[in-house]
Amino acid sequence: MNLHKRVICALTGLVCVTLLTSCTPHSDGTHPVTITEAGNTSDLVSPPNQNATGWEVTFPETATTARALCARTSGAATYFKTQISRPDTSPAAPAPGNTLVSLNPQDGSARWARTITPEIYTHYLYDKSNTPQGSFLKFQECTSTAFVSNERYLAFYLWPWMTSEGSSNISDQRMNIVVLDAETGNEVRTIEVSGLVLGQAIVNDSLVVETAQNYYPAGTGILNVFSLTDPHAEPTTTRTDNWLIGSTNDSLLMSPQSSRKYSGSRGSGPYWVSTITRTTVSGEEMETFTGVTAIHPNGWIERAKDPEAAAAGAGAKLDDPLLKDLPRDLINIDSGTSLDVTGKCVADVNLPTGPGLLLQTATTTGEGKEKKTTYTNHSWIPATPDATELRTDDMQRIQSKDDRPDDKVFTSPVRMGEEEK
Repeated sequence: MNLHKRVICALTGLVCVTLLTSCTPHSDGTHPVTITEAGNTSDLVSPPNQNATGWEVTFPETATTARALCARTSGAATYFKTQISRPDTSPAAPAPGNTLVSLNPQDGSARWARTITPEIYTHYLYDKSNTPQGSFLKFQECTSTAFVSNERYLAFYLWPWMTSEGSSNISDQRMNIVVLDAETGNEVRTIEVSGLVLGQAIVNDSLVVETAQNYYPAGTGILNVFSLTDPHAEPTTTRTDNWLIGSTNDSLLMSPQSSRKYSGSRGSGPYWVSTITRTTVSGEEMETFTGVTAIHPNGWIERAKDPEAAAAGAGAKLDDPLLKDLPRDLINIDSGTSLDVTGKCVADVNLPTGPGLLLQTATTTGEGKEKKTTYTNHSWIPATPDATELRTDDMQRIQSKDDRPDDKVFTSPVRMGEEEK
């Protein structure tokens, strides 16, 4: 049985293969991090098959696919997938390592691959331990900031541990976070933090990690800012009582509610309404947005035109008439672009060029067990700050399919005006 957890992430850029071996020791000397070149990727991913709809690659081992919300990609990263296998006799222990593979989203070819020890930590389904982080993830269901990236960097959590055996104190928990160069796969920096990790974000050349001594930031929340240009620089810290729920190219998005309340996936649950504050990495407030109902990549948000009316309907399902009729705008915080999306669902999608937003109309028929909602593609827009207009031409999308024993990642056209398959 293969004891590796394999993570496949589609990234744009050129292939840069260099031998990379690093070891980051820690004070107790028992939790080093090693990052090495994985070498030949032929046993990890098939050569891309070019077809009439784009390209397709398969992963020849049985896989468990992490939910899309476990990755927040604001730059070139467009797909995130895990394959996991660990000894059946020790479900609470992390697998010995991971292989992280970067794919070129233009043709599906492998760009680089790194073997990382210990295991990457992303999803509550894979955590049978009793660490505070595991309890936190069970509540969050999936932490959308466990794996984050932009055009230059990608950062991800590694398996947490307790400094005292048998302890359940949050103050005894430690976690490593690895930052790699998105283009080359080379290590930029590996950091160790204490306490519960509530979230992280990449802003310019900094990694911001929110930690706390409780399961919420109020009272003990800290924003730890790590330089990505000077790997030896000590972090700066700022106290906060709010949740770090997102970021733009140069700012943080903070909220009194956790990121679990904000859905970037169409119709996955009830919608919530809150206020978000845009701040600098040092915590200085820049501007505030009320009536926010969803957070999307690269500073895109959904905002109710009437925040009070939206708050009155908070908790409704996305396909309920109340939300479909709720006047909402899709706004980019950086550019100020505002688009009316009333009557539409907005879904995060992965494009060969980066993240995108797909607008769909929802039609619900039947009642009770016969109730069914279908979605029709309406328009789309690249999730970049400089995008200003909705497009109605066909869109190429990167998708995945669990088709055991061969899981697939592939591109396919999304045609506007057609019902989603």
